Amino acid sequence: MAHMSYGSPARATAPRRSVVALGGLAAAVALAASPRPARAQEDPAAGKQRVAVVRLAFEGNVPEAARDLFAQRLVEGLAAARFEVMTGAMVKERLAAAGLGADSCAGGSCTGKAARALGVAFLVFAAVVEHEKTYDITLDLVNGKSGVTIGTNRERCEICGVEEASEKVSLAASALRARLEALANTPPRFIIRSRPAGASLKLDGEAIGKTPVDRELSPGVHKLELAAEGYDPLERTVTAVNGVDETLDLDLVVLPSKLPLRALGWTAVVVGAAALAGAVWAESIDGEELACTSSERDPFGHCPRVRSTRVLGAVLAGVGAASATLGGVWLYLSGFGAPHATETGAPTTTASIIGVQGRF
Repeated sequence: MAHMSYGSPARATAPRRSVVALGGLAAAVALAASPRPARAQEDPAAGKQRVAVVRLAFEGNVPEAARDLFAQRLVEGLAAARFEVMTGAMVKERLAAAGLGADSCAGGSCTGKAARALGVAFLVFAAVVEHEKTYDITLDLVNGKSGVTIGTNRERCEICGVEEASEKVSLAASALRARLEALANTPPRFIIRSRPAGASLKLDGEAIGKTPVDRELSPGVHKLELAAEGYDPLERTVTAVNGVDETLDLDLVVLPSKLPLRALGWTAVVVGAAALAGAVWAESIDGEELACTSSERDPFGHCPRVRSTRVLGAVLAGVGAASATLGGVWLYLSGFGAPHATETGAPTTTASIIGVQGRF
């Protein structure tokens, strides 16, 4: 029996393998005894959820007419009062508009992007493998937001005709529908995390604790508010759907510093300039003779002790340079020297240069 990796697109080079064009599903749906609406209710109050058949792949000797019949049975088996099934040309067109191909989207971020493009909560990937009149049917139900497979159903029909195999497809779809209906009664769950952790969280105006939070929500639209000391408050609106678990990772933005950077900058510049001036002075008096009595002078009239201020000058020079540099950085961060408009509207930059000259 030929082998297929479920959930991955069929290879074009594989023998006797093909992927049915999603446009062909539209014709199959039209054959259903009870036609379903082409579009689901957009109003959340209608209580309906949407599921899309993204891919139906065939491997082996499956006639074209049998493919249409399998597609019809799949849609009939999935359809339920609380669900709208999207398939056919509508799926193909929306995926193409989002830059996705039905036969290339296998999971991960691609699955989430496909669910958003289709406006559905769940995706179905189906495969029918035929080998010597034996049919293996696999249906995967995928969470549209997380991309995680949340349900898989397999059926086998040994030495079957097309009609018997189609009934197996309908049986597999019905089992998957039961999983969908169970999910429809499961409250949506959100895991809300923040960076930094420990932010205060409000849900619809009610304080519910600090992040991370794992909480069930009622279906519908909810408002989240996060706050942390030193960070800008964050608000986010989320839509909760029954049976869908979602994790939100939210980043808070650090508030701008409230330090008086401009005052600190000018102070550091002045201190640096004074230190540099002191360094020049210390260097200028290095080697000068200290006062002494006449008896202490040498035959040439010089005092034996002299000033040694070279080290002091070097220290003052280092301190002055560092202080002036730090002051300049603080002034820059405070906006001093930021671009501003001239009378002609052209941006210019204000800059201050402090120079100290001396002998070193």
